[in-house]
Amino acid sequence: MQLAPRRDVFAVPHGAGFIVYAPLAGRIVHANSSCVAQLRRYLETGDASVVDAGLVTRLGGLGWLDEQPAPAPLPADRHYHPTMVTLFLTNRCNLRCTYCYAEAGERAPAVMPAEVARAAIDLVVRNARRAGRPPGIGFHGGGEPTVAWDALVGAVDHAHTVAGTGPAKANLGIATNGVMSPSQAEWVATTFPMVTLSFDGPADVHDAQRPTAAGTGSFDAVMAFVETLRAHGTPFTVRATITEANVARQAELVDFFVDATGCRQLHFEPVFASGRRGRAEGLPLAPDDFAAGFVAALDRAIARGARLRYSAARLIGTFLSFCGCAQDAFNVTPDGDITGCFEVCGRDNPLAESFYFGRYDPGRGTFAIDMERLARLRELNVTNKPLCDGCLAKYTCAGDCPVKAGGERLDFLSDGPRCRMNQTITRALLERALDPATCRLV
Repeated sequence: MQLAPRRDVFAVPHGAGFIVYAPLAGRIVHANSSCVAQLRRYLETGDASVVDAGLVTRLGGLGWLDEQPAPAPLPADRHYHPTMVTLFLTNRCNLRCTYCYAEAGERAPAVMPAEVARAAIDLVVRNARRAGRPPGIGFHGGGEPTVAWDALVGAVDHAHTVAGTGPAKANLGIATNGVMSPSQAEWVATTFPMVTLSFDGPADVHDAQRPTAAGTGSFDAVMAFVETLRAHGTPFTVRATITEANVARQAELVDFFVDATGCRQLHFEPVFASGRRGRAEGLPLAPDDFAAGFVAALDRAIARGARLRYSAARLIGTFLSFCGCAQDAFNVTPDGDITGCFEVCGRDNPLAESFYFGRYDPGRGTFAIDMERLARLRELNVTNKPLCDGCLAKYTCAGDCPVKAGGERLDFLSDGPRCRMNQTITRALLERALDPATCRLV
């Protein structure tokens, strides 16, 4: 509950007392009911004398309760100046994951032309140099990047050529399913300073959810890739999709990933109704089931010295938007289109009209931007979502993902079944953040 109207200060019941949470001030305090009542009166009256002097001392003063400046979104008509790019090199894939949002491998094969990749890399390198920071170049998308092997190697080589290998070199990253040849695995492990690996758990779960295009299991190939990463000491994050098959096993997944892969950077996300999952099975995973399993997994992660995260619950920092779609994302599809969303990566996606805001112009050798569409994407921030006012998760989920919350239509202003899930997980993170030893996990 809010301690005062239009104030981002909350009292969350916890045991016999409360957690007082002030997100804009970055403060989390354990308080009893008397303390909460005094703080509420102070917020309502502005009179510091209503708070016991000893309590003021223990709290380090009351300034953190005063009106804190909320972060303000940048103007919607600002100059588009991306310093990071994510290249979706292909829509081809060697897997047929049961929930794939992009339905990868089912459409006419497409691979990004080298001129498009080079133009995107050149643009972010120029912009990053002007901004005085290293450019970011990632590989992700609606297909498996390593399947477009020549395009991947060519893009990395070009990044090294134009950005150099010194202090200002490009920050490279890749998200992969881990199914590749041994020589390719060696190259990935020695080329990328960080790898995000899609991996859903033990063989019975992973093989059922992430079969190969031939219908066989992919677990053994992924574990072989993990061994290559570990042999080279390459840091990696495991990103697991949670479905009905593994929702009650999330704590077990933590043990599996720590024990079998040595990875302690874990990221769990619930499946949502899109692509193959939306067509074949309809409704997404029950949000309450995911939240309950995630909280159990969070405790297991703390016990195992691992970090577990979920994208719509973040306590470190304050966020105005869930992702980069409102922050000048530069994601390029194999066809040369620019999309604001990783999940909207095909022209036949019902949301393409909302999230596509530019494309490569071969005549000019650069990208043409639809500033009107881009301005609309920039408005997808929590300051423009009145529903979030008064919610303790306002600056952690930041209005949530416009795609995951809305399905096949863009409905940023309404609530959805994920709201309670995000609030439940945020409360769990607050409770665990009271212990300084575990605060790093949120």
